[in-house]
Amino acid sequence: MRKLLISTLFTLVLLGVTVFGASADNGPHGGFNTPTTDSCAGCHRAHTAAEQGLLMTATSDLCESCHGTTANGADTNVWDGIYTGLDPDSENPIEGAINHGLKAGGFVNALMDTSLSGSATSATTTSAHAIDSNPVTSWGSGALGSGAGQTITMDCASCHNPHGNSGPSGSATYRILRPVPNGSDTGTEVILPDPSAKNYTIDDANGNYWGQNYAGIEDALSQWCAQCHVRYLAGADAENTASGDPMLQFRHRSNGADGVNCIDCHVAHGGTATMATNSGSVPWPDGSTDISGNARSSLLRLDNRGICVQCHENP
Repeated sequence: MRKLLISTLFTLVLLGVTVFGASADNGPHGGFNTPTTDSCAGCHRAHTAAEQGLLMTATSDLCESCHGTTANGADTNVWDGIYTGLDPDSENPIEGAINHGLKAGGFVNALMDTSLSGSATSATTTSAHAIDSNPVTSWGSGALGSGAGQTITMDCASCHNPHGNSGPSGSATYRILRPVPNGSDTGTEVILPDPSAKNYTIDDANGNYWGQNYAGIEDALSQWCAQCHVRYLAGADAENTASGDPMLQFRHRSNGADGVNCIDCHVAHGGTATMATNSGSVPWPDGSTDISGNARSSLLRLDNRGICVQCHENP
């Protein structure tokens, strides 16, 4: 997307964000730099910064100024989980894609059909990845037998490199994802190449998130997710073979080797799936049940445990 931000937008004025062009995936904040660039001042202050990295405000607040509810610079509104327009210069000029759901869902709201009703509905997310820099548990991180997971803090830049071009020799990566997320306990890089064809919205016109494709990188995405959720990654017959971890003994296969991967069942940012009595009372990996009901939706694409019967129709 190379749409010019409207400088009079009230939210951006409050933030003091300078107007600059935007282009997804390769990094809207690095791709337009010139020897006399104005882009740096959109996010950074050399001597009066309020946040680390010389940022003028918190990372996720800066991201929201373009990718949030009042933004007018990015077609991808990740706060509401929608694609907001058909910019003629966009890299995703999909016919009729206005207000279609984003593949990753949304952090605050999402436009999804989680009940397979045939119609997408915008609703408040029931679960989402944390981006507010408050301590959270990275479930399944760490070595076997190390407990539920390490405590980390996250914001948008934990997973995404805002400057982009973080692949080998400065190449672009899928959704400007870092080869190693900040806070990960692994040093093994997972490079997700940036496809030439951009598709930020789900393929189904009715909002069905089941069966979405990810440009052939689904298996690699599982490896990428496992950099934080390392003990969740499992191969064939892991449901019958003990892992040696007392908390995560038996696990659903997820490494993509036999066609099952993390993104089959979960969205990356947040979803609106609802949970009934059984699904809403499933304990967390550490055995706690204090956050239950719809909040136990765990970024799932369908209500309850509907994702199970999509593959196991006759269990």
